[in-house]
Amino acid sequence: MAQTPLTLQKVNQIYELFEGGAMITDIVKKLGTNRETIRQYLLKHYTPEEKRAIVRKNIRWLRGKDSPNWKGGREITKDGYVCIWLSRKEKILEHRKVMEEHLGRKLKRSEVVHHINGNNADNRLVNLELTTFAEDIKRHKLERGKQ
Repeated sequence: MAQTPLTLQKVNQIYELFEGGAMITDIVKKLGTNRETIRQYLLKHYTPEEKRAIVRKNIRWLRGKDSPNWKGGREITKDGYVCIWLSRKEKILEHRKVMEEHLGRKLKRSEVVHHINGNNADNRLVNLELTTFAEDIKRHKLERGKQ
């Protein structure tokens, strides 16, 4: 199928729209031509590296709440704990955050928050108990001995 040549004005419009951030489907709608014609003109005018650079410059990456993958800033670790994202680089285990808010201070590194019912995702205050690492280990050894 032969492609019909576009006028110089339309060709220049293709380049302007593409460099302005328009996607090929937008250019097709605006100029009333087909996708393959637009693609061929872009291939003639830009190297693959130039096209990638233009596309990267014009893409607005969706982050946080705008992303379709957003799950409320919460995730479950492989051990079943709920983890909360405070910022792009900082996250905290939810049970530690709940206990810190209850105590009104940051937890010490030596302090451990124990889940009374054994469900690591149940972060209600009534299910959490502040303990030391040594006490927590003893408690878990006793629980294993019962089973």
